[in-house]
Amino acid sequence: MKKEMSGKQFGMLTVLREVERENSPKHYWLCRCQCGKETVVEESHLKNGHTKSCGCYRRTVQKKRARDLTGLRFGRLLVLEAVLDGDGLLAGWKCQCDCGKQCVCKSASLTSGVTKSCGCLQEEQRKENMNKAIHFVDGTCVERIASRKTFVNNTTGHRGVYRKENNRWRASIGFRGKVYYLGSFERFEDAVEARLTAEEKLYDTFLKQYMEKKVNPSSDKESISEIYSARSQDGTVIFDKKYIMN
Repeated sequence: MKKEMSGKQFGMLTVLREVERENSPKHYWLCRCQCGKETVVEESHLKNGHTKSCGCYRRTVQKKRARDLTGLRFGRLLVLEAVLDGDGLLAGWKCQCDCGKQCVCKSASLTSGVTKSCGCLQEEQRKENMNKAIHFVDGTCVERIASRKTFVNNTTGHRGVYRKENNRWRASIGFRGKVYYLGSFERFEDAVEARLTAEEKLYDTFLKQYMEKKVNPSSDKESISEIYSARSQDGTVIFDKKYIMN
């Protein structure tokens, strides 16, 4: 077998001698590539044409086929240079983003338009989508008070109603970035009623004013904060200032 393979040419490889590998029934041959590098190749890969070089031929073909993207712009990215892997193959392209950061991107991602930034563009779009979906007015989330959703950690089944250690029920409500204490009650139903009354006086009125201003912004020059400040002064709001907890 050694005499049969030694000295033979397979592509860019010339067989030198057989190499034994422990616990392997296959035959391996040490070959010298035309580029001068030596490599060990399995016999079947030589005979069926699977391996024709030490790897230099594949790198050369890839470089010829690869489009040079240096200096081109893709969205916010300016391509600086090619990035090669350990075998000298093209791994990607180093790019400079308009935001100042650098990143490595695949050719296909750049040319197809999938990648247009280092990630800053996606983050800006995410924040913009959140701003479109969630509206804060005077520190109050419109969608949150409109849904009246009960959080998963609530143990009483009603928002703003909690059981105290002395078996009494505590009711509170959050509005404009503060928490208001509504009182302590012996019965759960009374605490729920206090909470619902507060929601009606604060949340429902707030949402009504918000929708009116959204439909016709010029109908009333008074802001939401001014409206509720006035309501507090004339006694319409049921809270006592001493119960405000920052």
